[in-house]
Amino acid sequence: MTDVIIFLADMISQWGIFGLLPVSIIGSTIFVPFAVEFFFPALLTSGVDPYLIVITAAIGSTLGTFVNYWLGHAGSKYIKRKVDGERVEKATNLMNRYGWFGLLFIITIPLPIPVDGVTIIPGIARMNFLWFSVVVFFGKLLKYAFFVGLLNGLLLLI
Repeated sequence: MTDVIIFLADMISQWGIFGLLPVSIIGSTIFVPFAVEFFFPALLTSGVDPYLIVITAAIGSTLGTFVNYWLGHAGSKYIKRKVDGERVEKATNLMNRYGWFGLLFIITIPLPIPVDGVTIIPGIARMNFLWFSVVVFFGKLLKYAFFVGLLNGLLLLI
């Protein structure tokens, strides 16, 4: 895992904002989960426009969560067999109860922790893909705007 993070950090340092898109996609899948926000300081200190960072990271992260959604949607029967079916059912019931509002809340939690693994649950619960896409994109936009604004403010103080 450490080698992957080093590779992604190198991608950001070499490609700048153009590296952020694939890094955001990869970091938002369940395969290599990490907080994309950790790469924001390097981009901000290199002079990349903060708005461009937010938009690029939100688009990339949304695309990464599509993989999770699809895995949940296509593999729900397999997941229910391999993972404790009761836990999957409980998560699906929570998703159905709180819907897009619950998903938005989880996605926008202002902590630099990878929460994208939960986006497999809307796929299992068969949440409307259009709603899923809109909620995840705007949730990511809000979360990343918060972090970029905070980091940019701190960098101005230094």
